[in-house]
Amino acid sequence: MRTDSLLEVAAVSRTGRVVTAEQTAASGFMPPLHAHAADEAIHLIEGRLTVFAGADVVTLEAGETFVVAERVAHTFRVGPGGARIVFSTYAASASRYDDFLRATGPVTVGPSGSAVWAGVEDARAAVAVAAAANVSVYGPPGTLPAGAETAARAA
Repeated sequence: MRTDSLLEVAAVSRTGRVVTAEQTAASGFMPPLHAHAADEAIHLIEGRLTVFAGADVVTLEAGETFVVAERVAHTFRVGPGGARIVFSTYAASASRYDDFLRATGPVTVGPSGSAVWAGVEDARAAVAVAAAANVSVYGPPGTLPAGAETAARAA
């Protein structure tokens, strides 16, 4: 996943400054299961994206936005052809949020073709970088929230 642009706005709240980042992600990409200390808006510019947030499973088309509530475990899967995504949240700093986005990108490809961490050191590094950005990591790439797993099976 590549950061195309990063913006830090001077609006400040208890959880930090407003940070907005535009990302380009390849087909099939999934970040680790994680949660932010503040709400996160996910806006899809191009492509298709399925968001797994708590018990919700929502597929976004270009031009659509989904807001993940603070502290809700979530991830997403990029659809065929890749995607351009804009994320907005409150974070301690733009650079730490960008570090989190970069650290949780795919490291290697597993047998199923999805992104996985190459090993324990990758996982530890991602968790440490996430913590510095006020983000909690709950599982490696490909892990779904418990509620979303149930919803995905029922669909």
